[in-house]
Amino acid sequence: MLVLYAGYPAALETLRELLAHWPGEAIPSREESTDRWRRRGAALCRRVYGPVYPRLVRTVRALHPDLAVWMEEQGYGRVLARPGLSPRLRELVTVAVLAHTGWERQLVSHLLGARRTGATAAEVRAASSLGASAGRRRALVERAWRTAFPKTK
Repeated sequence: MLVLYAGYPAALETLRELLAHWPGEAIPSREESTDRWRRRGAALCRRVYGPVYPRLVRTVRALHPDLAVWMEEQGYGRVLARPGLSPRLRELVTVAVLAHTGWERQLVSHLLGARRTGATAAEVRAASSLGASAGRRRALVERAWRTAFPKTK
């Protein structure tokens, strides 16, 4: 239920802002099987989260078992692993959105995920700076950056 009222309003408003700066035409996805979404989602989720993937799944499952299934099947399998943008570009968009919306814990994870999917440090920094351009998020981005990459500036 929280996804509907916390997630969808944020998605709608973020998409509205994104399209104001990055106009384009959305292409509907083809429906596939949930088994395929689950396999594809688990593979991408492992790639993004690397060595902490098992802990992530346990943590999300402890929050709610259905949320763990939804995360891999719908979130990663149906949405993030669909054709179109590469995992690298999707992670950079994710970084920009999380920097803007202020979800620091998730931002740290996706700063690392962007690097794991092939983004350069400069690309990740640019995406996080773009998301934080509202000013009030710059400190959050810097804190998340230090957490994700403690040995870099």
